[in-house]
Amino acid sequence: MASRFALLLLSLPAIMAALPARSQASPVNNWAEFRRAVAACWTVPPGTEGSLIAYRFGLDKTGAIRGKPLTTARQLVGDRDAQQQYEEAASAALSHCFPLKVTPAFGAILGESPIYLRFVNTKPTAAYQLNSNVTIFAPQ
Repeated sequence: MASRFALLLLSLPAIMAALPARSQASPVNNWAEFRRAVAACWTVPPGTEGSLIAYRFGLDKTGAIRGKPLTTARQLVGDRDAQQQYEEAASAALSHCFPLKVTPAFGAILGESPIYLRFVNTKPTAAYQLNSNVTIFAPQ
């Protein structure tokens, strides 16, 4: 019995990765809603204050990632475990959030725009958030 429980615990990460993206109440229709939806997918690991990771990727008109996101910037703070957890948390946010349910009109915009997405574990600052340059600040 104990070995079955241990096997279940070991396989839990694979099970979680196979789950579909988080459900949304309504489709995303603009960049502000896009930012809120992606922020809801990110869990910030402790001990990583000051870290950031940035990606560039494309989305198709259905809100699904095209290809593999490219890491364009990385500044990791904390010990080796904290740094690894930060990278994994950002990657997990992409995996769990996409495909993102979008309206047809916003999907047409997404299909034409490269996305520049930054996960930043600092206090929020003024950021230009009206287009595909999206910064997600850690919740305070």
